[in-house]
Amino acid sequence: MDVSPAIKGAFSGIHRIDTWFGACLLRALTMHLIVAGTWRHSAERGLYCVRDRSAKHGLCHQMVVGATGLRAFEYRTGHRAARCGLAVNPPPEGARSWLPPARGELPPADSIVPWRYLLSFSSSLPVRMNEDMVGTYVRLVGGGNSSMSIADAYVATAHRAAAAARLAPDQAGRYEVSDGDGLLWQVLVDRRIHEKPLVRGVRLSVGRFRKPVRRMRTPGVPFRVGIAGRPPLAEGREAQRTC
Repeated sequence: MDVSPAIKGAFSGIHRIDTWFGACLLRALTMHLIVAGTWRHSAERGLYCVRDRSAKHGLCHQMVVGATGLRAFEYRTGHRAARCGLAVNPPPEGARSWLPPARGELPPADSIVPWRYLLSFSSSLPVRMNEDMVGTYVRLVGGGNSSMSIADAYVATAHRAAAAARLAPDQAGRYEVSDGDGLLWQVLVDRRIHEKPLVRGVRLSVGRFRKPVRRMRTPGVPFRVGIAGRPPLAEGREAQRTC
């Protein structure tokens, strides 16, 4: 199913997650809706509405889909994932998590797709993370030979990145944070852009630092980075008027 960039932006903005990881989760969510969602047809509009909802927790996810079922036109939810009352458990220890790539690849036979847990985890995460930084972290800790999936890499990096970001001041700026474990993390703080700080880089530390946090001064380099917007939530009945 084709999902427009506007839907990807709305999905990531509503749930307060990075747009690149939101796109991975949205592909998994779309697969779930196709197979397990509740479908309704609007003869007046010539469109389908597919929902993921429960009687107790209300509307979790909804998409409006074209008559052919090949294109999604709109995404809505009754709440962001961090506030969802539906219980989600992390994957079993030792399980290999998998998220569908943009095209082509099928999941490994021994993998699971814990998209609902990953959505709740990322929505609740107190930081945002650059996609390249996640790959860099995996190479640093895995010696360049890691076969970790993007889902497992995201979770592993998030725990370390969040701990490092907590050491950075609330004052707007770019900081380099030593985690005391051999890594230096670049953290961007600017609440005018987003309430969550952005961890945008990581590298091996060289030598010793008198302070665990230092402010990076880089004249001429803008702080602004591309992130998802923050569209209003379609709450309650309003979310269900689509079809």
